[in-house]
Amino acid sequence: MEEHQLRNRVELLKKTNVFSEIDDLLLAEIAPVLTDVKINKQQNIIRKGERGDAMYIITKGLVRIHDGNHVISRLRTNDVFGEYSLIDDQVRSASVTAEEPTELLSLSRKDFEALVSGNIEMTRGILRVLIQRIRYMNELEEKLTKSYLKIQRQKQEIEEQSENIKEQKQKLEEQNFDLLNVNEEKNHLISIVVHGLKNPLTSSLCMTDFLELHADELPEEYRECVDIIHNSLQRMNKMINQVLDVNVIESKVIQLKYEKINLSKIINEIYSHHKQTIQQKELNVILDLDDAFAELNEVYILQVVDNLLSNAIKFTQSGKIIWIKLHESKDKVSFVIRDEGVGIPKEQVDDIFDIYQRKKHHLKQDEPDPGLGLAIVRKYVTAMKGKVWCKSDKGKGAAFYVEFDKAG
Repeated sequence: MEEHQLRNRVELLKKTNVFSEIDDLLLAEIAPVLTDVKINKQQNIIRKGERGDAMYIITKGLVRIHDGNHVISRLRTNDVFGEYSLIDDQVRSASVTAEEPTELLSLSRKDFEALVSGNIEMTRGILRVLIQRIRYMNELEEKLTKSYLKIQRQKQEIEEQSENIKEQKQKLEEQNFDLLNVNEEKNHLISIVVHGLKNPLTSSLCMTDFLELHADELPEEYRECVDIIHNSLQRMNKMINQVLDVNVIESKVIQLKYEKINLSKIINEIYSHHKQTIQQKELNVILDLDDAFAELNEVYILQVVDNLLSNAIKFTQSGKIIWIKLHESKDKVSFVIRDEGVGIPKEQVDDIFDIYQRKKHHLKQDEPDPGLGLAIVRKYVTAMKGKVWCKSDKGKGAAFYVEFDKAG
């Protein structure tokens, strides 16, 4: 064998795992024993289930390691396969097939055993490789054992968490059941209160009807008072008939009746009800109202305007101004009620419609406390698919904006 060919084979053997601990002199003894093998495309080199009896080094070409149609890997020039067949006659776990014309160097077990026989250094080198492999497998087994124990602990933790979640779910279901019962009791109580108000309200309406029949016998200022009282009682009657309660809206117990409403008419009606209070407080109300129509519930929108105007009057000092502006755009109808009152601190503006803000902010005596009025405003506006918001600062008045879709 020529010297350069011998060196090439020695270099190839050094890259082979089973010979990695053997020196070059010993490899030079193995190199001449290697046999050249040529394989055609798609020709099987090894079949799964056969007993191995040789090692192969690829000097040219490409092979695939596969189990049936499943390709495990592909090997190219200088790659090695079948090396453990030199010392182990177990059956092959996969097949090897050439994917293109391939050239190999083969070392049979028979030739290998002849080389090793009586050569202690070569045997010792191969044993070192095998011992290293055993150590590696032991380390891998230890790591796998630790990973398995970790997975078992995590599994146990997940099972415990799952059990806790089940318990929490059961508690929530029990609490939800209790809340439903409380809500039913609340609605029952509301029904009792509403029916209790119905009789005295009906009697009051009858009295105002009687007074209106004899209005000619009353002084003019009394006739105006009777008219305001009568209209207010009628609105209260409508509210009671529809059981207008914030919680009823949230539970969606009632179905709203919508109709095309002229907001200018609604605002003027509410303004007339408060006109006497406005005059007594010496407030100046500036109305700028366009005819603007929206599909709304009459009772709800009356209550919204009444609450907003009542607050403006309540928190505006004598001699100050309240503006009410109503206009429509291409597809929206909006109105604003703006005053020169005490205003609302900036940090509370975003929460002013929340029913619980009075408790949250611990309002001082000199700060506006609208009670449930603004919470009801937001509930009613939202129920009618509208939007409401506020712009204000303490000491600089407040402006409340309400917007609805324009009626078609």
